[in-house]
Amino acid sequence: MGNTDTNAATFPTPMGADKSAPDPATPLTERETEVLRHVADGFTNAEIAVRMSLSEKTIKSHVSSILTKLHLADRTQAAVFAWRQGLTGK
Repeated sequence: MGNTDTNAATFPTPMGADKSAPDPATPLTERETEVLRHVADGFTNAEIAVRMSLSEKTIKSHVSSILTKLHLADRTQAAVFAWRQGLTGK
């Protein structure tokens, strides 16, 4: 009660979740989920692009889509979301 964090309420952390599969409650594609993991691990768009063999512009587009779909304001909020979902590698 009194929790105003709508992301936590809307996207509960699944117990024993498989980190390779996106949470079914999350409207992200598999690729977006992979990008989100890298964002949460602290990588820049350029670093993610190299790791995923994609262009930096493509990564920027994925990050923008992630923020829009999850109703988040910035990469920090995205990283917190990923951490709560158990998607981070750290």
